[in-house]
Amino acid sequence: MARFIVRRLVQAVLVILAATFLIFLATFALGDPFASSGEKAVPPDIAQANREKFGLDKPLPLQYLIYVGNMVRGDFGIDYDQHRPVSQLLEAAVPNTVRLAIVAIIIDILIGVIAGVIAAVKRYSFWDVLVTVIATLAIGIPVFVIGVVLVANVSGWGPFPSVPRSFTVQVPWYQEVLLPAFTLAIIDAAFIARLMRGSMLEVLRADYIRTARAKGLSERTVIGKHAMRNSMIPVVTYVGVSLGVLFGGAIITETIFQYNGVGYLLSRAIVNSNAPIIIAVVVFSVVAYVLISMLVDILYAFLDPRIRLS
Repeated sequence: MARFIVRRLVQAVLVILAATFLIFLATFALGDPFASSGEKAVPPDIAQANREKFGLDKPLPLQYLIYVGNMVRGDFGIDYDQHRPVSQLLEAAVPNTVRLAIVAIIIDILIGVIAGVIAAVKRYSFWDVLVTVIATLAIGIPVFVIGVVLVANVSGWGPFPSVPRSFTVQVPWYQEVLLPAFTLAIIDAAFIARLMRGSMLEVLRADYIRTARAKGLSERTVIGKHAMRNSMIPVVTYVGVSLGVLFGGAIITETIFQYNGVGYLLSRAIVNSNAPIIIAVVVFSVVAYVLISMLVDILYAFLDPRIRLS
C-alpha cells in the first residue's frame, strides 16, 4: 500500500509540473500578461512590480524557475483593482469554495446514493421509474437555469439571503451556502443516482451476492455490507472528479449567487482583465484537481485491493 501511495504522489507531482509549465507558456512566454489591454489601464507601478516579481526581464528558463518558486510560496503578484497581494484574495475565497464544494458533495451523495440503491433494489417498480425519470430530467437542465430559477423564486425567503446581496450585511455561512450548493447538487445527484443504480444492478447479479443470500443473511446485510461497497467505485470516481472541479471554483453558480468564492473571484478578474488573479486561480484549480484525483486513486485501493496491484 505504501508503494502505491508513493507512486501516486510522484505521478501527481509530475502532472502538476507539466500543467504549470503549460500555464507558464500560455501566460508568460507568449507575451507580457501584465501589460495594459483594451480599456483596461494597468497602473504602471503595479505592472512593473509584477514584472519584477516574475522576472520577465530575465531569460525564459530562469523565468520559469522564478514562476515555480513564486507558485510554491503562494506569491502571485499584486491585484490590479485593490492593489493587494493576490494570495490574500485567494485566502479569503478558497475557504468559501471549499465549504460550498463539501456541502454540495454531501447533498449529492445523500440524494444520489439513496435514490440509486432504491431504484436498483426495487427494479422496474414505481420507485425505479420515478428515480429514472427525475434523474433524466435533472441531467438535461443547465446549471445556470437552476440557479436563475432559485434566485428568482427562493432567494430572500426564509433563511436564504437575497440576490443581489449587500456584502456589508453579514450572513451565517450555512445560510449563504445552501442555495448555491443545492444548485450544484441537483445535476450531480442525478448522475450519481444513475451510476449507483447501474453499478448496484451489476453487483446484485454477482455470485458472491447469491452465496450471501444462500447463507441466510438478511437482505439489509446483503445490500448494506456486501453490495454497496463494490457498487461505490464508479460513484467515487464521479464524486472525485466533481469535487476537484468544485474546489477549482464553480464559476457560473458562484457568479449567479454572488458567492464570494474562487469562481466569483475568477469571473470578476476576467471581466476586469486582472491577469494576476486569473493566473493564480488557474494554477490553484489545476493543483486542487490533481490532488483530489490522487486522493480518489488512493481511496480506490481501500475499496478494491486489486487496484493496488495494477
